[in-house]
Amino acid sequence: MPAPEKVYFFNSSERGLFVEIYFPKRAAYYGAIFNALRKGHDENLVKEYLRTRVKDLINEFQAFPDLFKPSRYISPKFSRTLPSMDEALGRIEMYKSPFTGWSTYSVDGVWFDESKTPVELIEEATQVVRVMFRFDNSFAKQAVDEDCSDVLRAILFWIISQHGRLYDHKVWGKEEQAQFMARHKPWPKKKELFAKKHYADIAVETGKWLDNREIFIFCYLVRNFWKRVVREEMREDEIWVTSLFDLVLNVVKPTKPV
Repeated sequence: MPAPEKVYFFNSSERGLFVEIYFPKRAAYYGAIFNALRKGHDENLVKEYLRTRVKDLINEFQAFPDLFKPSRYISPKFSRTLPSMDEALGRIEMYKSPFTGWSTYSVDGVWFDESKTPVELIEEATQVVRVMFRFDNSFAKQAVDEDCSDVLRAILFWIISQHGRLYDHKVWGKEEQAQFMARHKPWPKKKELFAKKHYADIAVETGKWLDNREIFIFCYLVRNFWKRVVREEMREDEIWVTSLFDLVLNVVKPTKPV
């Protein structure tokens, strides 16, 4: 008898993040960006990089002082004070690598330099690094076992898509949970209980993942690039990073033959 044909099954959508980093396509920059990418999956290497530069990172991320505070995931309030060295080192220790791979492509960029008179047209080859982050949530099996996968998916979609909130609004806070619960009425009793019981824990786990992505991209990857710019005594007026928080991923994968 012929072997049963392997079948690929459709899987429900997952929420992810899509990031692109743009930098000039110059030989002087290749080593910095691609070595950082190649080694970036090594969680311990990234942590060591962050630890040895912790003082500089505290200074460079004054616009987001909460990023390096472990209390961010406990305290109901956002703090504008800079973290201490111990706080920042504690947050670095919590880092878990969200990075699983990348792709690249090149584009020809054109823009107007309005600082010149007359306005000057600038043309430059641009290298783009594209990274898609896929969240592996620890509640997935429990949600399947309790027939609440749709609840887990709804919570994840809610948390990641609500990225533009005020500083004082915590994704795991009671106010955010109340909004989520109200938005998804009417609730089947079983699913309502699952949401009430696990919302805060799922939100904290997701929040840490979002921040780990921020740390990887800006504190490690982009920082490696601009340090090379400085080392080569070159200048880039701006470094662009685009982050799209509405990425929806469907995975079609095979099962064992039936």
